[in-house]
Amino acid sequence: MKFRTLKPMIYGGVSYEVDGEVDIQEKSVIKSCLERGLIAEINGKTEKSEESIETENTEETDKKDTKNKKK
Repeated sequence: MKFRTLKPMIYGGVSYEVDGEVDIQEKSVIKSCLERGLIAEINGKTEKSEESIETENTEETDKKDTKNKKK
């Protein structure tokens, strides 16, 4: 199955950067990587990692603060 990497990782002797596409066949490896927030399903069925959600919330807050300062 193909997954999107959420963090840099090495699998099968190949280095993958963030947002890279990795093809993992072993179910135990998939489960472990999902639990540790290393990968997400490309089709979006898997929830985003908590770190990604926090980053998005921070960016939204920063944008709101910038708009308020300009007024």
